[in-house]
Amino acid sequence: MKPTFLFLLALLTLPVSSEPEKLSALDVQLLLDKIKELREGSQKRIGARYATAHSAFRAAIQSDAAAHALFLNCTEKVQFEDRQKSSSEFRDWKRRHKDRTDTPPFRRALRHQLNWLLLTLQAASEPKERDKIWSKALDHIDTILKDAKDLEGSQQLLRQNVLDSVFAEAYSVDNIDITDWPTSPLNLDAVYEGLVLPSLRQVKTLGQLEQAWERRILHEGTMTEIWNKPKKGLGRPEHSAPMEKFLEVRRPQLQWQKELDLFHVGDQKGASLRMLKHLETHPSHRDIATWIAEFQAAVKGQIAPPPPAGESKAPGEGAGSGEEPGNAP
Repeated sequence: MKPTFLFLLALLTLPVSSEPEKLSALDVQLLLDKIKELREGSQKRIGARYATAHSAFRAAIQSDAAAHALFLNCTEKVQFEDRQKSSSEFRDWKRRHKDRTDTPPFRRALRHQLNWLLLTLQAASEPKERDKIWSKALDHIDTILKDAKDLEGSQQLLRQNVLDSVFAEAYSVDNIDITDWPTSPLNLDAVYEGLVLPSLRQVKTLGQLEQAWERRILHEGTMTEIWNKPKKGLGRPEHSAPMEKFLEVRRPQLQWQKELDLFHVGDQKGASLRMLKHLETHPSHRDIATWIAEFQAAVKGQIAPPPPAGESKAPGEGAGSGEEPGNAP
């Protein structure tokens, strides 16, 4: 037993005096040393837990089958073993899962969910590297959208919080300390407003900021179009109702936000010309009055620019279960 610990034990087990006592300088130092020791021990245990989870998740993302196998193992642990349910109950659930929800799109979605969980663990363990991780996040979203047709019917899994998944719970990484991080890849508002755009709001990265906005518009449009196809049949419209709304309402809104952002960061003349053109192009848009007021205020210097990295906060994310919908035992 360490001398420091013995001293603390003696200190804490002394008979309680009728008069309250203050800590001496030595008491304070010994307590601080013990706190440091506890913190370091905790960090080592957390690091070991991360390493174990990382290794398992990395192996599972190599194929759809591997991701699904890990999902079954984690489900058995979290929903059956930890709840002291029988193996026969798990087998019954497994049969129902196979008949109802074990589909190729579901397996592919699990793989993408694991990929985002890995990135989340990296962001939590390397908080100072957050500004460099955003490009990986966008690459992950690109990959998801390339797989959009193969995910049809199971894409909702990728709107759910990865820290609520059975993967995270089974490997005890569901309570990691991470803030201002998008915990689901398809929550694009959180990805861009909380992670990507703040780090690019500088004159030296103006070009990258513009490209990021264009990528955001492309991502939202692609998601809306691919997962909202018009029903087949005679007289089928060119676009679905959600896509029509995106083209008429949402895309112009994003384009306006982009130009306003670029104006505040430094491209005042170029952005002003594009904003004037935007107002002329969308005279009947429902936000036209707001846009005109914002433009006037921006020109007069009356609107505060969006916060740069370190001051922004990701939009609130709805926490959802990372388990497949409808398959809970």
